[in-house]
Formats: sequence, structure tokens, C-alpha cells
Amino acid sequence: MAKSNFVIEQFKKYKVFLYGGGSAGISTSVINLELPSGKAVIRFKDGRLKKNKATTIGKKTLYEIYIRTDRYPHFIDLLRNEKPLYFFYDLDQHISYITTSDEPVGEGE
Repeated sequence: MAKSNFVIEQFKKYKVFLYGGGSAGISTSVINLELPSGKAVIRFKDGRLKKNKATTIGKKTLYEIYIRTDRYPHFIDLLRNEKPLYFFYDLDQHISYITTSDEPVGEGE
């Protein structure tokens, strides 16, 4: 059986940065997630996206994630309205997302 090579961690804090001006391809919005193992920096960009990467420095890992700008409102909505939230990162394919836990149908807000 193949070994799973991914990270999934619950996080409880985030910070948002909004930038004005700039040119095409420059991040206009950034969300930092404080993780038990380090930090995830999610950069929302127009144009060509860089590849996601994970860099370990000492005992901490920095996850750099690049997502299209039009996805930003969906991330903010999830961060503001759901809990608990989890950060996922596939170390082989460099795919990342945030997710909720299992929730009952019809739970409401």
C-alpha cells in the first residue's frame, strides 16, 4: 500500500493583507494561516500562477500557495463563517485547500 504524503492540520487564526495598485501578476490579496507546524501563505493573483511549494526551515514549514484572484471571496467567506477549519497540502502533487470537518445536513448557520 502506498504511503500518504500529505499534511492536514486544524488552524484557528488567520491574517488578511489587501494591497492597492500593482501590476498584472502581482498579488493583490494574501491570507496567512497560522499552523501548528508553521505557516501557509495563500497569494491570490491574476495571470499566470506560480507553482505551490513547501519549504521546511528548522522545525517549521512555510507553505506558499497561489490561487486565482476570483477565488478570494470564497476563501474569506469560509474563514469568517465556518469552524473548525483544516489546511491540507499534498507534498507530492503540491495541491492545497482548506476544508471544514464533517457537518450534519441542514445544520444552518
